[in-house]
Amino acid sequence: MANTIHLLYLFAVLTAAAAYHRPDLPPGPYCGLPSNNQCCTNRKDDCSHRILDTLCYCDEFCNRTRAHDDCCPDYESVCLGIQPEPEYLIQPCVYRNRQYYPGDKRTENCNTCECIITDEVKLTTEWRCDQDECLMSQDVVYGVNQPGMSWRAYNYSQFFGKKLKDGLKYKLGTFPLSPETKRMGAIRYDKNIPYPENFDARRRWPNFISPIVDQGWCGSDWAVSIAGVASDRFAIQSNGAENMVLSPQTLLSCNIRQQQGCAGGHIDVAWNFARGHGLVDENCFPYKAAVTRCPFKPKGTLITDGCRPRAPRTSRYKVGPPGRLNTEADIMYDIMESGPVQAVMTVYQDFFHYRDGIYRRSRHGDSMLQGRHSVRIVGWGEERGDKYWTVANSWGTEWGENGYFRIARGNNESGIESFVVTVLSDVTEANQRK
Repeated sequence: MANTIHLLYLFAVLTAAAAYHRPDLPPGPYCGLPSNNQCCTNRKDDCSHRILDTLCYCDEFCNRTRAHDDCCPDYESVCLGIQPEPEYLIQPCVYRNRQYYPGDKRTENCNTCECIITDEVKLTTEWRCDQDECLMSQDVVYGVNQPGMSWRAYNYSQFFGKKLKDGLKYKLGTFPLSPETKRMGAIRYDKNIPYPENFDARRRWPNFISPIVDQGWCGSDWAVSIAGVASDRFAIQSNGAENMVLSPQTLLSCNIRQQQGCAGGHIDVAWNFARGHGLVDENCFPYKAAVTRCPFKPKGTLITDGCRPRAPRTSRYKVGPPGRLNTEADIMYDIMESGPVQAVMTVYQDFFHYRDGIYRRSRHGDSMLQGRHSVRIVGWGEERGDKYWTVANSWGTEWGENGYFRIARGNNESGIESFVVTVLSDVTEANQRK
């Protein structure tokens, strides 16, 4: 056959060109010409057609071996009845100048997009994406960071790719308050005294305030905030004699009745556990951001190796009955006298973006989704006439103002003043602050 090598090269080019619909090559038909429909048997050099500057063949010898495949492009469909795979006709999905084909997937923030066929005949395609709201939103950042806002927003890389619904479950964790808990009697001080413009428990009691915790991807705020408040108050009430960081893991792993661990918990149930059974030292039972085996029996002794009580107390630290604070002044007085308190607030999407400043709900990226979050109020202040609470969060020191945030004070912003809990620590008599 004439010029076989050249034909092989040209046929390869033609096949590739068909996938891209190149207009510079003749589309045919060849073997299937209406005026000369021929499919020859054996080897016939005249059973051929011109294709550009060479020949292609329609005899059965042309396809004898792949190495001598110089058949016309339509030989298999016309002579053998084999229809070519139509894959090259499928219109690809396009994203950022890159082509994707049916079954290919990509991610867009927290959502997965898949290229799917929308018409089986025309073989058209399109992207089909999840529509979940994401934890991080550029629209929120842009909206909050406009002039006139009292705080700044930021997109945190550790939250990128996470869904808002999952963030509300695993970065918060406080369950709705029961009717009985909501009716908890309030402690009233009614102290008609001048309060300082600024107060910070970290400066008032240096080395007595427990550090910021990163609760991880675990809905354990209810445990972390209670352990933090109890730790602070043991140190303050004992004037440093019982200064240690208590373990939220005690609650997460051992307070399992009516609780759901990293899926959330009730603060009233947790406070009752801390009152009846006590918490242990963080060094004894480090926080793992997961429900692990409880290392001690409810009424027994520690069985974890290396855990030893600090004389003269037992190895567990218990608290008294919790009480509720209703007014701004009573909250301030209690913090000033006894240390940080626990508060339950409502968290909206924009709060996850908080970077610094005095937080107020912005309604940018206003989602219907929201959740309850237990935090620790450590003080208050005023900035250019704008009053705020200083609050310890539990998302690590890379978030907010080194793990803290400031939120508007006096108008129950995001419900921060709607349910505030105080408690006394069960300090041994010998260590009580005079």
